Amino acid sequence: MSTVTVTQLFNVDIETVWAQIADVTLISNWHPSVDYADLLSPHASGMGATRRCNFYDGTNVIEEVVNLDRKHHSFSLQIREFKGPINRFDSHWTLRSTPSGATQITVVMDYDMKLSILGAAMNVLMIKGNMAKRLNKLMQALGHHLKTGELIDQHF
Repeated sequence: MSTVTVTQLFNVDIETVWAQIADVTLISNWHPSVDYADLLSPHASGMGATRRCNFYDGTNVIEEVVNLDRKHHSFSLQIREFKGPINRFDSHWTLRSTPSGATQITVVMDYDMKLSILGAAMNVLMIKGNMAKRLNKLMQALGHHLKTGELIDQHF
């Protein structure tokens, strides 16, 4: 198993941030790779909320909320039907309000590689560093959207 963790501080109150990320249909507002999301569950937030993220490159993944703690502003997503060298991909999001009223977000991504030895080598040489870069870019895009209200697209 490999883990990538990114923490970012946003000068936005926690409820505003929570509203944007807890609703699974809003990901295309702030994710630079997601063209649009299809709601696959009866509800857009909460346990079991499920979406299909359709990427600009024509690929897609299905994500489901598998753990939720509204009181502590945290949730976990399990990513399914993911194509490529990754076997399992989960992310855990935790929001924390700071004394200044800003919001700190920590995202922990856990994943397993396919292809045993070859997958492990790919992870060390390419995947893990690229995951951290993509996650940092995702956090920058989210911050920009929260600050400006602008919709983020593939050109961010």
